[in-house]
Amino acid sequence: MGLFSSRNDELIAIDISSTGVKLVELAHTRSGYELKAMAVVPLPRDAIVENTVIDSMAVSQALLDALEEAQPSVRKAAISVSGNAVIIKSVSMPTVTEFELETQIEFEADQHVPYDIDDVYLDFQILGGDANDESQMDVVLVACKREIVDDYQLVLSEAGLEAKCVDCAVFALENAAEMLGLVNNDVALESFDDEDSQTIGLVNIGANLMNINILRNGQMAFVRDQFYGGQNLTEEIQKEHNLGYQAAEEMKKSSFHDVSPEAIERFYVGLTSELVRSLDFYAANHAEYPVQKLYLTGGTALIPEIGVELEQRLGIETEVVNPFDKIKINKKKFNQEHLERIGPMMMVPIGLALRGFDT
Repeated sequence: MGLFSSRNDELIAIDISSTGVKLVELAHTRSGYELKAMAVVPLPRDAIVENTVIDSMAVSQALLDALEEAQPSVRKAAISVSGNAVIIKSVSMPTVTEFELETQIEFEADQHVPYDIDDVYLDFQILGGDANDESQMDVVLVACKREIVDDYQLVLSEAGLEAKCVDCAVFALENAAEMLGLVNNDVALESFDDEDSQTIGLVNIGANLMNINILRNGQMAFVRDQFYGGQNLTEEIQKEHNLGYQAAEEMKKSSFHDVSPEAIERFYVGLTSELVRSLDFYAANHAEYPVQKLYLTGGTALIPEIGVELEQRLGIETEVVNPFDKIKINKKKFNQEHLERIGPMMMVPIGLALRGFDT
């Protein structure tokens, strides 16, 4: 699904989060996808707050450092947006052509978007006909605050990059899942009790934002972004161990076995509560199609045994996934062990990088 984008461009993925900048470039070969370039550069704390650029100089410098490290072959980029600035609605509309819908979309958006239409960028994707009414079709409507996109474009331009595609993180997540064969795949369907129905949840848990995309038979059924993530665990470690922020972060990443069980438990109680809230929202309209499996990604998915913990707490089969499992790696150019270790946190940038091969 393209969003605000031109297609068939060679693109690099630029994923800007509260903790850092991730850059990915892929090549499409006869045997599949190959990693061409990659960099992960940390950002100072509070350079990005709730997807808003606070320190543009720090973000631009991180982008320049990523470019220096990765040496990508192009300067056209795909970026992602998420959080409160993005509105995603699935709506039913009278069946028209895509051209006709373009002329009507602002009127339709005005009914669903809680912002002034002049203050947002709009896009849409026709999903297909309504199964219950031939005269209607299902459409995904997306709106994003202009100021958010414009700020991202500005820091990219300061680093010599051009934003050619703006995507939603939940859709980039879906794109990467399709590449991995987690959806729209006969083999994946065979792992479910009902092979005619597959309902999965893609959950990308970052530092302070969680992207949730629930798919039924490969089609979006529910999306939501929630402000909860690994930073909540860092804060629990700070309280329990009387540490500063950086020391708590280091303990979380390097000495997790030393973290107080009480801090870990409080984090999981909060995380489970947030996930249950989203699953309840989904079930309110889709009770007959419960989520059968969760796929976890994001930096917080690197926490040891998080899949086991959530499976036990939610009662839903849960698996941590790594996009590099289906991407060819040049072992002379990249450290494969490192990529395997950080893979789950690269799901969104991998999904963004795939936009360059949209048809």
